[in-house]
Amino acid sequence: MKNDNKALNILRRFFLTILFPLAIFLVMLIITRSKGVSYFGFTWEMWRTVLVNTSSTAVAALAIWLQIKNGRFDFSGGSVMVLAAILGGNLAIRYNLSPVMYLVLCVFFGALLSTITGAVYILGRLPIMICTIGMALVYESITYLVFEAKGLNMMSNTRLTAFGRMPLILVPVLLALVIFLGYCYLTVPGQRAKLLSNNQQAAVNIGVKEYRNVLQTFLVCGLLLGLAAAIYGSNNTVAPQAGLSTANTLFANIIPAYMGLFIGALSADAIGVLLASLGMAILNYGLSCIGLGSGGWQSIIVGIFMLAFYTLMAQLPLWKAAAAKRKRIRSEDPAA
Repeated sequence: MKNDNKALNILRRFFLTILFPLAIFLVMLIITRSKGVSYFGFTWEMWRTVLVNTSSTAVAALAIWLQIKNGRFDFSGGSVMVLAAILGGNLAIRYNLSPVMYLVLCVFFGALLSTITGAVYILGRLPIMICTIGMALVYESITYLVFEAKGLNMMSNTRLTAFGRMPLILVPVLLALVIFLGYCYLTVPGQRAKLLSNNQQAAVNIGVKEYRNVLQTFLVCGLLLGLAAAIYGSNNTVAPQAGLSTANTLFANIIPAYMGLFIGALSADAIGVLLASLGMAILNYGLSCIGLGSGGWQSIIVGIFMLAFYTLMAQLPLWKAAAAKRKRIRSEDPAA
């Protein structure tokens, strides 16, 4: 009996976790079918596009969420992605390296740049927003100083874009999940980071080395940003940036980072981020199928959807408390 209850509980958690992307898929399937669109739903072409978009969003969103869950918002994340892609991609092209080496170079530069940001934050004792915005401006300026300010274009080197296409694009995603889950749940620094975010002074008082832990978190975040850079450089022509334009690259992936907290409440936040990215990729693809993927309509619909989702999640505990109160009143007074 106990094993049956445990199995049912696991099934319930699994269903509730996948409910978000499943619900979006069913709603968009109904809408697209009503519009006469037949290629949304069960075609490989659709799912190939959706999985590529999911992968590119999920890896960047995991990097964003890692900093947020530790009490920081890193505005330099987009510039780290762009600069790491430019440096890693151009070196791979110049020396005719393999796609694996391109991935390794992106991860190396992502980790290096993010660690430098963490060191400046610690040594400069600056507010996190001032520090990361300043470092974003520095990294953006470097994009004009390297490789003759040509940025990165790998369209003529499709061999190097293997990790930006199916099926190898799933490799950076799996690596990002392993790094995120391993650091947050299986390492001492990850557990200490959680203590610092919950109560910084108490964590310091029991012996947690705050600065060391911050630097470790920036390093891990850089590894994730490097994986995101490898995908980003494979699928985009990367131009030199200025004026915090890389913030758009960062904010384009921020929605799944916040949604993942709620979606993964019954499993793990990393799984929630991944499924939130999948759901948003399905939504965006469906909107494109019915002609609402451009002209601002997509942004408006996604924005309204995001606000509705957050409002629902914010009100859900209140509704649960009200329902529990009504149930308690009925049990005490059956005539009520």
